Parts: sequence; C-alpha cells; structure tokens
Amino acid sequence: MDAQRGWRRCSVCQGLINVLTLNGSCVGGGMHQFLGSAEYKAAWGTVEAGAQPGWGACQKCAGLAFKASGGVCADGGQHLYAEFDAEYSVPATAMPGTQPGWRWCSRCQRLWDGSHPEGQCFAGGSHDATGSGEYFVPVVEAALQSDWFWCQKCQALIRGMGQSGCVDGGMHEVAGSWYRVAFGAAPADTQQGWHYCGRCTSLVFSGGACFVGGDHEFSESLAYSVPHQVEPVDAQPGWRWCSKCQTMSYTGFAVGLCPAGGTHEQSSSGKYSVFPDSLTNGQPGWRLCGKCRAMTLSAVSAGQCRDGGVHDVTGSSAYQIPEGFVPIGADSSWHWCHRCQALAHGGPSFDGVCFDGAPHDYTESAVYGVPMEEVPEGGQPGWQRCSVCKQLGLPAEDDSTGLCANGAGHDFTGSPAFTVAVHAPVTRETPAVATLTVTESDAKIVADGSGFTAGASVEISYLAGAVTTKVAVAVDDAGAFHSEQQPVVPAPPGGGLVIARESADKVASGRLRTFVPAPPA
Repeated sequence: MDAQRGWRRCSVCQGLINVLTLNGSCVGGGMHQFLGSAEYKAAWGTVEAGAQPGWGACQKCAGLAFKASGGVCADGGQHLYAEFDAEYSVPATAMPGTQPGWRWCSRCQRLWDGSHPEGQCFAGGSHDATGSGEYFVPVVEAALQSDWFWCQKCQALIRGMGQSGCVDGGMHEVAGSWYRVAFGAAPADTQQGWHYCGRCTSLVFSGGACFVGGDHEFSESLAYSVPHQVEPVDAQPGWRWCSKCQTMSYTGFAVGLCPAGGTHEQSSSGKYSVFPDSLTNGQPGWRLCGKCRAMTLSAVSAGQCRDGGVHDVTGSSAYQIPEGFVPIGADSSWHWCHRCQALAHGGPSFDGVCFDGAPHDYTESAVYGVPMEEVPEGGQPGWQRCSVCKQLGLPAEDDSTGLCANGAGHDFTGSPAFTVAVHAPVTRETPAVATLTVTESDAKIVADGSGFTAGASVEISYLAGAVTTKVAVAVDDAGAFHSEQQPVVPAPPGGGLVIARESADKVASGRLRTFVPAPPA
C-alpha cells in the first residue's frame, strides 16, 4: 500500500487532518489540536482491494473528506480541493498496520474517529455516522516523534506548546527547545514502557500522581522508549524518572516540583537521555553501519543488515539528516525504510533492494533532503548512492563499499557526491528558573528557593485565608535562599499558599497543606 505520512487526529473535531498543510481550520475557525494523536498515513496511488477511492484533502480545513458530495467545511461553505491534488482511498476492510473504528460523516463528509463520539461536526453538533461502514486508517508503526518540549517550571518532558497540566493545574512554560521520542519499535539500549499522559501532557512510565489531580491517563498514548543508562552523543543527558509521579524530568538546572508533594524523588532513577532537534542540521539519531556502510536510523531500531544480523554502528559518528524539507542545493526523494532502517533514494512507491531482496518500504517515511552543492558546516563528504539498493552509503578508507544485495558490494558508479552533517553539540543558554520548595512540620515551615539573582532580596508571602505573613530574605551567590518560619498552627480548610517574589520575572510559589505560620500576636 502506497501511503502519505503527515496525518493526525484532531482532538476537537476528531477528523483526520494533514499537518503538512499548515494544520487548516477547525470548529469556529480555531486551529486543530493533535495532542495524544497517533501518527497516521493516507493511502494514495494504486487503490488496494477492499479500499474505497474518491477521497481528497480539503485545502481549507486540511481534513480527509469524501469528494462525491460537497459537505460542510469549517467556514460553513463546501470543501475545496486542488485541481491536481492527490487522490486518496480509505481501506474499508481490516488490513495489516491499520486502526479500526473510523467513520464517514454524512453531513460534513469527512472521515472521523468513531471511538470519540464527542467529535464536533462542521455542520453543528456531533458527527452523523448514518449510512457509514467502518473504515481502517493506516498507522505509522515506528518513528521519532517530534513536538516534545521541556517545561522550565515543572522540569518535565511534555508534548505540545501552550498546554495546561503543570504545577497547581497551571500552564506549562516551554523553553523553546524541541525534542524527539522514539515510539513503536524499541531501539537498542532503550527502556520501553513510557506513555503520554493526556491530562498533564507529560512523558510518564506507569501510574503515579498527575498535576491535574488523580492518576495519569494513557488511553491515547503510543508506546514510547527512551535511551537508558547510555548517553548517545547527539542526545541530551541529565533526564531522570520520579518514583512518586512517574514522570520524566530534566535535572540540569533544578529538581522540579512533584504533583505527589514536595520535589521529585529521583534517587532510584537510572540515567536517561532525550534527542533534541537541531534546527540547522535536521533529524538526529542517524548512524553509519560498519558492515553494509549504509546510513541507518538507529534511534528507532537496530534494523536488519544484509548479513542477517542487526546493523553495527559501533564507533560511528552521529549524523543528522534534513527531514521534511529539502535544503538549497540538496537532492530530494530520499526516504527511510522502516524494515532495514536505511536511508534510500526513491518513492513514494517501494523501490530499491532491502535486506531480504524485497523492495524498500518507505510508507513510514517523511521526505529527506541530502546536501550536494552546499556543504553543511561540519559536513562529511564522500557519501554516495548505490545504483542497486538505492541506499546512501560511505565507502571505507580502504575503498571497500560494504555489503549490498546478494552479498556483493555496493555499486556507486555514476553517483553524485553527497555530504552529511556530523552532529556538533550546541550549548544552549537556558535562563535560571525560580523555584520554591516548601516543607512543613508541627515545628516549623521551611522555604528553600533557587534560580534567583545572586545578592537580590526576595519577599516571601505566606497566605492563609485572610491572614498574610511577609518576610524578606537575601539570596546567596548561588542564587538560593533558606528561610524558616515558626511557630506554626494547623492550616485552615484549603491550606495556604507561599509566594517568593524577587521581581515580576522572578516569582515562585508552593502550597501549604497541613500547617501555616501562626498569626501575629
């Protein structure tokens, strides 16, 4: 089945949306929301047996809709299709690698996820599945998923910007760096069992307390895996697991607040690393196999080499390939084969020769562009395209070409010269985040702050009902302070709040649950 990547389910309208067309318009003219969505594909090209043709991608809402009727788009008018746009088909029978439960709406004509009856129709109200059979949408089974961020307030790895579910149910504050997490297949040296919580939007290992209250919710999660007890050269170390709330958080600046109370408990955690995006060099996680001399995406899976074993990337440099765009002077039509993990030229149909003699399968792949004319900074020249298997390979220093089909060497005759960017770590200066840790007992309340300006004065306000107690503390050279408040009394219903304020940009808060400062005599 030929299929186009770049489709996701909108959590508002529950439609299948092409995210490569600037997301389109949703109900009320708003943007589609994709948090918790799997990665989907839309079948195009040859119509497989059991699939229904006649579907198109609307230029206004970016949704997949049946073109035989006008339907209703997000703006109240009819859907609009480009004259020479792709024709899509939707499987109406179960096929390998597809997700069941999708329906056609007789009012808006779009495909929508019938397992979410709360989906909003562009014609008003809920979708109407009258007359619809069941459809099966192809799913991307393994990849590196983008759209993950570090929240500088709770230190967690969260998916999406501008999301709620942080400390005290507030908004996450992302620092701007993008990260990628592998899902589906389990790469070597990674730990499986990680999930996306649809309530606090964090990466979570199992149960545990959620900032929104109660337990985490994993019903919309893919199966994620994270590098464990290893530090890949192009990944960021310093991530740890909290045994109380089960979330993944960064420890390079501060230990974040935990929804189970206090700060995260990470003493029993192993060492984790997460792949950050490079805006200049592309997708991380690529390595050179020393046996077949091919470029492989080892961050997703060890893959299958031509000698029957897995790829051997021992000693390989860390490479980054431009994904989803083609830089100036680069060659397009490169794709990732999810069967052997190699980068090969061709598509969107099957092409080249995979490890078992069958064609490569590019249906999981985005489009990659490999530089030719303009060499990226730190780029490694000498890469070539094999005319037999179509893979991108690098001859060894002794000019051996590595294993190709039938045990022979690659044939690089007539290949253009390609250059691949070698990962160069970038030091990102992240501003210190003001944090406050509050511990309480029947003897005293202790407030410890960090991330403040060295030598500054901080005002601490203890709010309990109508009573506010204020104290001033000095920040030391490390940007921290320690303050103790006594005597204390039992907290009123609802507890109390502690606010440490240096300036409008340097504010941190904490909760009092059991005790509060005794009011002035």
